[in-house]
Amino acid sequence: MIRLKPEEYHVPVMLNECILNLSIHTGGTYVDATLGGGGHTASILATLVADSKHTHGRERSVVVSFDADEMAIDHTTRRFAEFLSDAGENVSLRLVHANFDTMPEYLNREFGITPSSPGVSGILFDLGVSSYQFDYHQRGFSFRMEAALDMRYTPEGETASDVLNNRKLDDLVDILKSYGDEPRALMLARAVERRRKIAPFKKISDVRDVVIQNVPPHLQVKTLARVFQALRIEVNRELTRLRVTLRNIVPLMEIGGRIVVLSYHSGEDRIVKEVYKEFEKTDSPRLKIVTKKPIIPTDAELHVNPRARSARLRCAERFA
Repeated sequence: MIRLKPEEYHVPVMLNECILNLSIHTGGTYVDATLGGGGHTASILATLVADSKHTHGRERSVVVSFDADEMAIDHTTRRFAEFLSDAGENVSLRLVHANFDTMPEYLNREFGITPSSPGVSGILFDLGVSSYQFDYHQRGFSFRMEAALDMRYTPEGETASDVLNNRKLDDLVDILKSYGDEPRALMLARAVERRRKIAPFKKISDVRDVVIQNVPPHLQVKTLARVFQALRIEVNRELTRLRVTLRNIVPLMEIGGRIVVLSYHSGEDRIVKEVYKEFEKTDSPRLKIVTKKPIIPTDAELHVNPRARSARLRCAERFA
């Protein structure tokens, strides 16, 4: 099996479980909707190469990986350069710098895949933020480092500072409740209102100060995590994009094709369940839910990667 050079970018969550549930086979078209550090894409590629050598297959397999973050594309382009030169002609990789909601259009344009001509063998969504984005990115994804309050994956659109400075009280409360499961949403939203009358929110420390001044010390870290999660989801319209994309991608899956989603937030998991059930009840395209209950990380994985603790994996299969 070809070995990919490891990089300290992101530890892929439930890697073995993802690959097992994708049910990868030679000659398929596989989509990694959220490339990140490339860990899941690397395993999909390695599995296809190994299967091709084992079966002596001559069918061409394709992996298409999307990411809205140009740093992820740059990192993985360098990471996979040596692999792609050695993989042979039976396995190819496309790295696409775009949000995953553009997948249907791209797959149609590049591969002729449409609802009337489906061709996706497997698709994986890992909805978590990469370790690199938390620890090193300068767009303010983490409350542990100083940076501008941006939180956008791409340079376009509203920033986190725009949300905090311009949204009405009720809107702020809804964002914190719906996207952060924050029990102190009203109190924090009122604190934001008071703070922005004095000076606008510009930096990570501005939000930290509000939490430190209004939340008991032993609850501050969890509160900050929930607030930053809520702002990130709102800024990038993550839940809206997810629901729309899931509904648009299922008709593009071939019969027997698998869809695997790793979610980290109750709102994400709820959308995945709802969309799976929608297609379970339709005549065409129809899904069969493979995981009746979500798969969660093992204790051994949590010991190595504590950030996986909230992960939930759900899988479904296109059904004839």
